[in-house]
Amino acid sequence: MMGWPLRNLLAHLSLRLHLGGKTVSILSFRPRGKHPTTTATPSASSFTLLVLIPPSQHYGDATRVVGWENHPKRLKPMPRWVNLQPLLDETHLAIQAADLNLKLMKWRMIPSLNVELLQSQRVLLLGAGTLGCNIARVLLGWGIRKFKIVDYGTVSYSNPVRQSLFTLDDCNASKGNGNRSKAIAAAEALTQIAANVEAEGFVLSIPMPGHASENSSNNNKDSLKHTVETLDRLVQEADVVFLLTDTRESRWLPTVMCAAHDKLMINAALGLDSWLVMRHGGGVCNDAAADTSNTVKKQRLGCYFCNDVVAPENSMKNRTLDQQCTVTRPGLAPIASSMAVELMVSLLHHPRRHHAPASSAGSNANYSPDIKQNSNQDDTTDTDDSPLGVMPHQIRGSLVSYQMMTPTVPAFEFCTGCSSRVVNAFHEDKVALMRRVSQATDSQFLEELTGLTEFREQAESKLELRTHDLDDDEEEWGM
Repeated sequence: MMGWPLRNLLAHLSLRLHLGGKTVSILSFRPRGKHPTTTATPSASSFTLLVLIPPSQHYGDATRVVGWENHPKRLKPMPRWVNLQPLLDETHLAIQAADLNLKLMKWRMIPSLNVELLQSQRVLLLGAGTLGCNIARVLLGWGIRKFKIVDYGTVSYSNPVRQSLFTLDDCNASKGNGNRSKAIAAAEALTQIAANVEAEGFVLSIPMPGHASENSSNNNKDSLKHTVETLDRLVQEADVVFLLTDTRESRWLPTVMCAAHDKLMINAALGLDSWLVMRHGGGVCNDAAADTSNTVKKQRLGCYFCNDVVAPENSMKNRTLDQQCTVTRPGLAPIASSMAVELMVSLLHHPRRHHAPASSAGSNANYSPDIKQNSNQDDTTDTDDSPLGVMPHQIRGSLVSYQMMTPTVPAFEFCTGCSSRVVNAFHEDKVALMRRVSQATDSQFLEELTGLTEFREQAESKLELRTHDLDDDEEEWGM
């Protein structure tokens, strides 16, 4: 059987030299072998072929694909090269295979899925516990590859069964690892799961209100300054922040930072058999947010602290050791983690991102991502759904009743986490603010700073006035 070099030669003789229909002799020359053991001579291994050259009509248009193509720049036929090295590179194959599900999803079901947008997101995980590990795994499935992880704890023997990024080697001192830092171990684990992950762990204790001893444990003002500035830099560099810490007060400083820098923040928290996932409203809660001329749909959504009329303080000081441990049903964290990541993906596909309005109570329960929603609206920036579905403000679920609620809470003017007063104080001197808050023995400082104390006093006076009016009405009716 003729090889392609001989076929190309015959095509050249027929088409260029017009020798079609003639018989020519072709010498197949095979020189002496290079190895000493080779005994064959050129005359023994070489031979001559008598070949009838096909006529030019035999080729038709096949000359366009005989191994040569016109080079777009040099304007002459040249061989075309194909680099097959990536097909033999395990890393390249792993990257392609990892994103196959997303590409099929976009091709078959959700054409508006922006895979490149997801892959470009820089995610900051504040907490590498049960929630942090589960959320990181789900983020990998959505194509997220850039992680920064903050945690101050170490891996203990109770962690690997619930926290999927750790193994017994991470907490086995006999292996030479000691109790490894959760942030470092989680970052390394992610690089072993997906080929192109960029993950970095930071051993950092988040400063908290009312925790003066912890916040100064390395012992001087410079330590607190370094911690606050490092955390603030990480928040500014991130596109999405997940708040996954254990206590209420540990969520305060990241909440203020995300409000100050207008970052997309997803908050997740667990109870024994209930869970909360919520997105913080974008930006700062100004006094104008309480303007009754604005519709609820266009009001800024609240943060984690907007439901409270008391400021965060040290919630651990009166707890016993067993009460300080988070106790939750094992199936709860995977559910909450999945909801948190899916909410993030939906928000990223909305034109207003985390400023998008919350889904209304009448949102379509039979939403289908491949069907265009709100087609009668000209301004898609005010829609309360994205190509992937509705975007609630909060998702509250229970494993007792197997039910979920999606309430919406507007921003609170006197909120200790996102109001303009506390954010302005943060911009003026974030280190001084954190030092003052951490040294406070109660919640009085934050409540006075944000106007919460005055708000409660006004509410109490109105309540007393209302009670007095009710008493007068009862006297008039002789009751």
